Amino acid sequence: MSVQPKIHLVRHAQGFHNLGSEFHSLPDPRLTPLGESQCATLQGLHWSPERQQSLSLITASPLSRTLHTALLTFMPALTSSPKCKPTILAIPDAQETSDYPCDTGSDVDVLRDFCTERNWPVDLSLVTKSWNIKTLDNRYSPASEAIKTRARDCRRLLRQKARELAESGDNNVEIVLVTHGGYLHYLTDDWEDAAKLSGTGWENTEYRTYHFEHAFSNDSDEEAFLIETMESRNRRGLEHSMLGHDKQQELFQKMMQGWEDQGLQNPSKLSNTAVDDEIIEEQESYGQAPADAERHVTMAAEEIQPQPASVQVVA
Repeated sequence: MSVQPKIHLVRHAQGFHNLGSEFHSLPDPRLTPLGESQCATLQGLHWSPERQQSLSLITASPLSRTLHTALLTFMPALTSSPKCKPTILAIPDAQETSDYPCDTGSDVDVLRDFCTERNWPVDLSLVTKSWNIKTLDNRYSPASEAIKTRARDCRRLLRQKARELAESGDNNVEIVLVTHGGYLHYLTDDWEDAAKLSGTGWENTEYRTYHFEHAFSNDSDEEAFLIETMESRNRRGLEHSMLGHDKQQELFQKMMQGWEDQGLQNPSKLSNTAVDDEIIEEQESYGQAPADAERHVTMAAEEIQPQPASVQVVA
């Protein structure tokens, strides 16, 4: 088996919902013009076409902002790399945590038409008709335990894909996953500074690099945990290794409260069977009603989500 694969995790570029909590009601929001330019900056600073020749697979959450970030940033790998798969693999388990409209994806048929109309090379084979149903009794529930389960399954899928690539002769597997700020903390089990920004410690288009904590050649680690490389941590000014899982659990509780203090959904206070009335009242007080499970998003080919004139775009 080849050396430990590199898993590059990327937070999407700025979407219109990032302009403020009043825009969390936007369904499956697109990237802002600044967000599109952030993708070009990310590529220019860290992911030149030459650097992308070593990438093996590009994956992303199926929301439009993550798919678009993956496309704009990693098009050289998709079109000219001798070893990279030519399509973006959409992973529904990598969608964002909350059930706000901005974090709820489009129906798969709408998404398929959307990608086809724009010639986006996206593999939707893993995306089912229920992927955007985020009720509390569904796999994609916004409750913390459900998020942890799909984060674990996402890691397992990445490990499986890495293993398949290695077995096919790729001796230096590198996989990219473009996903969301809140979800990234569940995926990495790294809760340091998770409330530094709104619901995350990751900047838009920030990327970090990971290995599997244990051997990826077998399934002995049922959680398939990831550990950030020291090179990645040094790149963002840190000199200490990732904290252990016990310490991360302590930080998790603090960060959940931090998200709630920001007026965001607190996944740890949601169960898979019911939502507490007090939590619903808190959400409504911030104008962030949970998304309708049967909502069908219309994404017309020429639809544009304009930037409100009164809002200043910030990174």
